[in-house]
This record gives sequence, C-alpha cells and structure tokens, in this order.
Amino acid sequence: MNTRLLGIFRTVMTSQTTVGASRVLGISQPAVSTALGQLESELGFSLFNRVGNRLVPREEAKLLFSASEAMFMYSEALDQTVEDIKENRLGHVRVSATPQLGHSILPQAIQRFIIGKPDVKVFCDVVDSFKVIESVEALAADFGLAMALEPELDQSLKMVKIASIEMVCIVPHGHPLARRKRVMPADLEPYPLIGLSSLARVSTLIAAAFRDAGVPYRVAVETRYSETACRLVGAGAGVAVVDTLSAIAHTGQQQIVALPFRPKSTIDAWAISSKDRPLTRLAEALLVETHDAMKALRP
Repeated sequence: MNTRLLGIFRTVMTSQTTVGASRVLGISQPAVSTALGQLESELGFSLFNRVGNRLVPREEAKLLFSASEAMFMYSEALDQTVEDIKENRLGHVRVSATPQLGHSILPQAIQRFIIGKPDVKVFCDVVDSFKVIESVEALAADFGLAMALEPELDQSLKMVKIASIEMVCIVPHGHPLARRKRVMPADLEPYPLIGLSSLARVSTLIAAAFRDAGVPYRVAVETRYSETACRLVGAGAGVAVVDTLSAIAHTGQQQIVALPFRPKSTIDAWAISSKDRPLTRLAEALLVETHDAMKALRP
C-alpha cells in the first residue's frame, strides 16, 4: 500500500474536506482528489460516497483510518527519533579523562553539552592516563582526554592535540615564595617538595627541569595525581610543580598560589579516539565543547 496516498487519505479524514486537506498538506485540491482516487483503485473498494461536492466517509474508510492509526503513530515516533539523532538530542557518550582534564575542563564541557538534551546520557570516568588509553583501545570510551602522551600512540589511535599546558609552582598562601614573580628549581630546594610518582607521565618533565638546573630532585611526599599534590600544598605540607589546569582547578578551593615555573616547561593535552571507529555525532559535539572549555579556562 502506498503510504503517501494513505497519509493524504488520513488528512482528508481529519480535515473532513479535500479543501481542508489541501491546505494542511500544501498541495492543490485536485491533487488531493486524484490521490484518493488512486488509493481507492489500489485498494479495490470505495472509501467515500460523493454527495454533491461533499465526500462522506464509508464504513470502509472508518475501518481503514482506525487500523492505520498505530502505523502512523509509529511512523511519527520514528521521524521524531531520526530528528532527535540528527539534532544530538538522543543517545549516549562515554568519555574517559585524567584528573587534570577531568576535574578542570570536562565538567564545564559536559554542562554545556547536556543543555537541551534530556534524553542524552554521558558516562564520565576519571582515571589515570594508562586506563584512559585502555578504555579507548577497548572501545569502552568514545574518546579520552590525557596529558603527556607518547607520540608513538598515533600508530594505533587518533590523536588530536587540544592545548600545550605550562607547568607552574604552587605554594600555600602566606608562603615565603608566594610573592615571587617566578620560581626556579633552586628556589624550591629549602622547602618540602611534593612530587609526582614515576607512574605520573609528567614526573619525568619535572625531574628533568631540576636536573638541568643542577638542583637535586628530592621529594618529601610522593603522590600519583596532581590533584592530590594541590590538596597537600593547600594543607601546608609543602610546595609542588604541577600543570596549569590542575592549579586553576584548585586555587579557588584550596589555600594555594600558582606561580610561573622557570625554566618554562610545557606538556601537551590530547584527545584520543579509535582509528577503527569514527566518533558519533554526539561524541563529536562533546569534543567541540571540550575544546571550547579549554579555550575559556586557559589564562
């Protein structure tokens, strides 16, 4: 059965006249009458009695209208689903991020992303960089966000650099270094140093800066995450060198001051995804919001 003709028939039934149906459908009244004739020919029975200029629905028309109701409701629902998918209002996104990115730019990106999307669900996992890579490789995440990744990863993953982030020194409020314009490794030597463990990818960069300055890299407290280092500094346990994003995310919550660290050291922030599975429209939209959040957060 021709669904277009059936749709015109249903419009005639609800409008009660071919003139009314032509207005609703945006086609001419003769085109509506022709369509009804084609449908009756296809069905093999009449649907209307012609009384003067009026069409009076026969019992067959009433039965057909009732029987086709469920199909058209389903069709409308399907059309709405297609529109929701097209406009990114339906589905889910899975993103995995390291704490530096998951606790700084990602919350703002997700907040903006979900506006107007009540039927979209976001799965957000904050883990270390090794697990970010694993989740993307295993297709458990649509994309991942991580810092200081090895360039060789581009052989198996799609890598997009979203920013180059400077390292900063963080000290407690009121610390002797808090009023410095910049801090060098030698300036930190007299104070307890909170360092990142070798499992943290940025630790090598920090240690190299101390080594190049001829200053021993002696760590009083070692932790895996920059977020923990920020909290330790806020508690007065010592000083630390962390990425700018982690510092920005915690300077408002912890009693810490972020100072430029010299020699200037930078690390790259990356968005990674599978080369074998293109990003969905929803994942692409969230990644765009992530880029925008990065631009807004960086000083």
